[in-house]
Amino acid sequence: MPDNADPVLLLTRPAPQSRRFAARFAGRLDTVIAPLQKIAPLDVAMDDAGLGAVIFTSENGVRVFAEISPRRDIPAFCVGDRTAEVARALGLAARSAKGAADDLVAMVLEERPSGRLLHLHGRHVRGDVVDRLRAAGLDAAGLAIYDQVRCPPDDAFLGVAGGSRPVIAPLFSPRSAAIFAEALGAARPAALTLPCLSEAVRAALPPDLQASAVLADAPSADALTAAITRHISL
Repeated sequence: MPDNADPVLLLTRPAPQSRRFAARFAGRLDTVIAPLQKIAPLDVAMDDAGLGAVIFTSENGVRVFAEISPRRDIPAFCVGDRTAEVARALGLAARSAKGAADDLVAMVLEERPSGRLLHLHGRHVRGDVVDRLRAAGLDAAGLAIYDQVRCPPDDAFLGVAGGSRPVIAPLFSPRSAAIFAEALGAARPAALTLPCLSEAVRAALPPDLQASAVLADAPSADALTAAITRHISL
């Protein structure tokens, strides 16, 4: 990327995650945080009778679990390192699958824990984790404990989307990719790069935006960071 391109990093995840990711590029990229989603806990009751383990596919699930349950003696299977890190910080014995839903399912099936398994997730969920565990003979259930509420694009988002500066907008999930595309509408910045956490994320974009996608080498924040770093070093 030419030195005079002056790109901006546009982060549209919920504010806490966006702020944490922005810190990876402090002093290297100008950053605009313009969340297109926010996390809202749901009013649900969690039945922990006979529970052998909990399953988390995001750190949001871990944090909301900590708000609705005092239990910290339940093993936790986590999709990736960041989710496991949050779970351990809250006192759970957590294991990381270091990947995506497929890796998580494989880890649980290899371990085959006894007792009931409960996948605590958002209202919008992918990966068919529970169905695949049930098909393999495990006693698994799912419970939505939070909602991923859409936020309308704010002035910060619209200013960057319609601006003259090149934009780098990392996308972490298929749903966030679809929401980003809808918020962008017909607007296009001077140049647009969309680092995507996985092929499923890229596939959720319309064809013209898929052409702007850059795939991370692995479904992790570290790999996405590396993809952005490679891009800005060109």
